[in-house]
Amino acid sequence: MEELDPPVDGAQVLAALLERSGAEFRREGARFRLLFTQRGCKWQTVCDCREGRILVYGVHPARVSAPETALALCSELNGRIVRGAFFVQEGHIVFRTGAELTDRYSAAERAASALEYNAAAVSGFWTRLAAGAAGRLLD
Repeated sequence: MEELDPPVDGAQVLAALLERSGAEFRREGARFRLLFTQRGCKWQTVCDCREGRILVYGVHPARVSAPETALALCSELNGRIVRGAFFVQEGHIVFRTGAELTDRYSAAERAASALEYNAAAVSGFWTRLAAGAAGRLLD
């Protein structure tokens, strides 16, 4: 018996979305890497696709030289954002968002929303993220 609503292939949805947008990206199976440029800021975004969901990781380029300060900043910002989370991984501050792809009709819209929210958070806190990585907390 065939499923009425089979799980959505996140990699297929994201590949189609990125191709339509004209964005340059590199695909490695279910993982996508692309460079975002917004408001004069440039950073790498990595997307991991699984059956029924997409996880989006915006990686701030500044190397973390003061982990305690960077983690304190992540904690503060996590109290201010609605979706997603900031954390430190592999020497960088990362912002993760995601999208549940519950049906094929809204999948592209949900994926685009996750990418847009991620980009807005990374670029919106750009200066604070760079300062936090260097050990300074800005107001």
